[in-house]
Amino acid sequence: MKLFSLLTAAAGLLFVSACASTPVPTDDRVVVATAEVSAAQPGKIYLSEEAARIYTLRDIESEINESGYLAVRVFGKTAELSALKWAFFGDIDYKFAYHFLWFDADGNTVESDTTDIPRSTIPGDPIRFVGHAPTEECRDFALILRMADKNVAEKYDEEDADEEQADKAEEAELKAETEEAVENAEMEAGESYVVPPLRQENVSDTNTDVKVIGVSDKDAGSDN
Repeated sequence: MKLFSLLTAAAGLLFVSACASTPVPTDDRVVVATAEVSAAQPGKIYLSEEAARIYTLRDIESEINESGYLAVRVFGKTAELSALKWAFFGDIDYKFAYHFLWFDADGNTVESDTTDIPRSTIPGDPIRFVGHAPTEECRDFALILRMADKNVAEKYDEEDADEEQADKAEEAELKAETEEAVENAEMEAGESYVVPPLRQENVSDTNTDVKVIGVSDKDAGSDN
């Protein structure tokens, strides 16, 4: 009964913590979005409420590469899993979905692909989101980051399955190549081996001294 009460209390704490008030970001570059972002501003990182409880922004790096395109790296860290949550859920992965928005030098939106990209990491690990501008006119960005929904989560499973299948295929191919190499080496070794000639002693075309086994020299010399 006591154990049941403890489990019920723990579940209640988890529920309260999940329904806690909207996190307040300490970095002015971070905006917690309670709904879909309809009018993003350059230089901002937009987090869903759930993502804001897990992800903390650390730093942003941006540069114009040699080709004249803007490249962005957003560094952060995920929250460690509490002992209580670990006891209930065990080892888990945080699965994010993100995409970049791009702006020109005047702050106008540049049309680009806004399809969510899946990304996962384990609790407490650093994580980096990298974006490359689609056109040379892009000079600023915004990042939209949330936790993956069911559709994006299925992409993780499909990609993991594809990756596992690719690993197995590569392993089988490597094994076949190794076996073929060994077989070829054995065949080459067999072809290069020449059977040495039998040793011949006292064999000469000019040798006239022939002994007849079982016949004495005297009988061999008589014509009878």
